[in-house]
Amino acid sequence: MGCFPLFSTVTLFVASLSLLISCSCGVNPDVLATICSQTQNQEICESILTSDPRTSSADLPTLSLISLELTMKQASDSYQSFTKFRDNTTNPSLKNDFSICVTLYKDMQDKLKAAYLLSEQRKYKDITELGQLTTLAYNCENSLPSDSPTAAITEDMLLTSQTAISVNAYIAT
Repeated sequence: MGCFPLFSTVTLFVASLSLLISCSCGVNPDVLATICSQTQNQEICESILTSDPRTSSADLPTLSLISLELTMKQASDSYQSFTKFRDNTTNPSLKNDFSICVTLYKDMQDKLKAAYLLSEQRKYKDITELGQLTTLAYNCENSLPSDSPTAAITEDMLLTSQTAISVNAYIAT
């Protein structure tokens, strides 16, 4: 009888330790699959998230920050691309079209910064403007001539945005 309390204490300690260890392994691959199943392309979503080495050990709050950082980087890269297109064209109409995109991508960057701050505060239900990123990317692409070489930039932005939207929607529920 004297060993029973010790056995219970050891069992409880081992159970707590295993829970702690399992929690430090990061987001379960099934959870990533569930999150990414809500996007246009599950494989690309998972690839986007796992492109950051921190994802393998991230908990959900960290995954939110990672997804937003990846989207911020994509928005910044796209912003720079559209700025270069605008600055390097001599066609006044095209210069105006690219200027529209520069403005839209600047707006995206502002929305992402706000979302990141909310994520840092773990206010996931307040992250409501991410859905506008896809609209802004489409608005940019639709303002350009159909033969514009920017479709890949827009597609990358859409896929990365959808990933962040899905991650944060999952966490908010």
